[in-house]
Amino acid sequence: MDLNLIQAFADIVEAGNLAEAGRRRGVTRSQVSRQLRELETQAGAQLMRRTTRRLELTEAGHALYQHGLRILREVAAAQAEIDSLGKTLRGHVRLSVPTGLGDSFVAPLLLRFAARHPGITLRVFFANRVVDLISAEIDVALKVTSEPPLDHVAREVCEIGWQLFASPDYLARAGTPLTPADLASCQFLCPPYPGRRFALRLERDGQREEVSLSPHLQSEHFPFLLRAVREHHGVALLPAYAGWEDVHAGRLVRVLPAWQPEGLGSRLYLITTPSVHPTLATRALIGFLREEIPALDVFREAAAD
Repeated sequence: MDLNLIQAFADIVEAGNLAEAGRRRGVTRSQVSRQLRELETQAGAQLMRRTTRRLELTEAGHALYQHGLRILREVAAAQAEIDSLGKTLRGHVRLSVPTGLGDSFVAPLLLRFAARHPGITLRVFFANRVVDLISAEIDVALKVTSEPPLDHVAREVCEIGWQLFASPDYLARAGTPLTPADLASCQFLCPPYPGRRFALRLERDGQREEVSLSPHLQSEHFPFLLRAVREHHGVALLPAYAGWEDVHAGRLVRVLPAWQPEGLGSRLYLITTPSVHPTLATRALIGFLREEIPALDVFREAAAD
């Protein structure tokens, strides 16, 4: 099949209609329609059906779109590698990062990477739930998890510790927990958890305890939970990196510091699809983040602890 036609088809799918696809490609609607018909002839199947509002993929069209994207990425990767031989690195990388970690720590690194490699363009998504990298059109995803997906390539970056945080004002009002059981009398802030109660597990010197808590506030957006704990709403379970700056500034304190709580994900990974060979640009970004993230003070301090 003609790669130009496959690219036109991908543009049509992403645009949602022929007129918009033509505008994006800088051609007329009739030219795009003719390219679609020609590709359907080559494929020997109808790829799209027209409804009153938009175009919809047929089963054959969906299959061609998924495989076509991979082909186009492979061609782009090959071209980028050829172009980069003996020259400045060039290419385009689509990266997904968790919101809290991304805002506070990864964003400055990405700007430093962009300054170091002006020939590489980045498209950065701040999202906590990226499951299918192909359908989301993501090249690399930073993800905190204890079990990386088996059908993807996962490169470990560093360990992620979790801690309990509270403001001094809240503890002065509600009392400082001295044992895990004391947490039951606190307002508990945490990431979303299945069920109405949160089974918080803690460990100290080989001793393990579990406390069943009723969350007062839940959110997967850690900056929101961090704001809530700063404003004295309770005791929050957060990744250690989230509250690190506030502890050093005296705005927050660690609750039960001798105990290690179990959080929702113990390691940070860089995840890519297994079927696509990373471009030089993608490999450069992966190598940069694997080197720079563990070197950040917040993660070096956690490793020392």
